[in-house]
Amino acid sequence: MPEKPRLQPVDEADLQEKTLASLAPYRDQDGRIYAIWATLAHHEDALRRYLVFSNHVLGKNTLPLRSRELMILRIAARARAAYEWDQHVRIARRAGLTDETILAAAAGTWDGLDDLDRLLLTATDSLVDRQGVDDELWNRLTAHLSTEQVIDVLYTVGQYLTIATVINTLGVRTEGDLALPLPQPDQKEVPA
Repeated sequence: MPEKPRLQPVDEADLQEKTLASLAPYRDQDGRIYAIWATLAHHEDALRRYLVFSNHVLGKNTLPLRSRELMILRIAARARAAYEWDQHVRIARRAGLTDETILAAAAGTWDGLDDLDRLLLTATDSLVDRQGVDDELWNRLTAHLSTEQVIDVLYTVGQYLTIATVINTLGVRTEGDLALPLPQPDQKEVPA
């Protein structure tokens, strides 16, 4: 991450009305637009289009909420994307996940997680490392998930890798102090 932000968030007064309408659900408890979205507002047309996809992945995803959040947290930890990490620690906590479970998923210590979460985190690592899964992992995914859920695994990893890339490249800063320190993840050995 760069020492300082490469782009500052766009001031709300400088945004088009249609962008403000799209960002209405993306405000903090004080009514401010989250820094990631205000930063991406430098390209308002793309931001509005991206929010449609983002809303599916975050709000209409067919995966269990806890599993989706563990996957996102693993990506954030591996990518060292502090902004993504912080936002999703908060979401995961509201979803009932403990800090111990959050840290285990992020760090790669998955023994205490259930079979589905271990499978999804293995798939996450494979998708991060190789942008795909081998036949054995594919067969395990399709044995446990519907076709829509498998596609949502791919979309979730793809979207949050994209956001991690944006956060790290543009230098998007967290909204405040981290809710939980960002752990250094272990690198799991993903079969070739």
